[in-house]
Amino acid sequence: MNLTANRNGGPVTARIKPLHGVPRKVWQVIHIVSAVGWLGIELCVLGLTVIAFGTDDAGTVRLAHDAATLLAETFFLPATVLMVLSGVVMGLGTKWGLVKYYWVAVKLAIGLALLVAGTLSLEASLRGVSDRAAESVLTDGEVISVIGMLSVIALLTLVSAVLSVFKPWGRIPWRRTAVPTTRIQTQES
Repeated sequence: MNLTANRNGGPVTARIKPLHGVPRKVWQVIHIVSAVGWLGIELCVLGLTVIAFGTDDAGTVRLAHDAATLLAETFFLPATVLMVLSGVVMGLGTKWGLVKYYWVAVKLAIGLALLVAGTLSLEASLRGVSDRAAESVLTDGEVISVIGMLSVIALLTLVSAVLSVFKPWGRIPWRRTAVPTTRIQTQES
């Protein structure tokens, strides 16, 4: 990383050496595989939750919720961290930057939201549903709430994938136009 000063005496900025060749391909594969893996895990958890909701058999309900919770607790955090970390590396190491383009900034926001939602809120909700299913006191509203949360997370992941392919919008206009300043000249008599 190189630190360079702005020509106009502006703030010092950090420049990351761009990724090229094999390192870029490796990070790209890591990013794609972790994102696809994360989506696969999320869809499996969603499928198990839907199966549990669609049956009257208490054993199947408990088993499906326990399996969904086990998948989430085992894989959500590592897959999400890897997805966000590889995305940040790709953003910093490519021409797209981390916040140079709207679509990259939106993907970063989605990734961070998935990190927080997937590891804090969703895992806790799944654990609670699994515990209540084991006690046979689970309500339909609780299951529908988890299904809704999982559906929104899946939709956000799909939106992120679409953004990667289509790269909509443009550059974020960080540079502001300078306001012309005038010099006050004093004249001596």
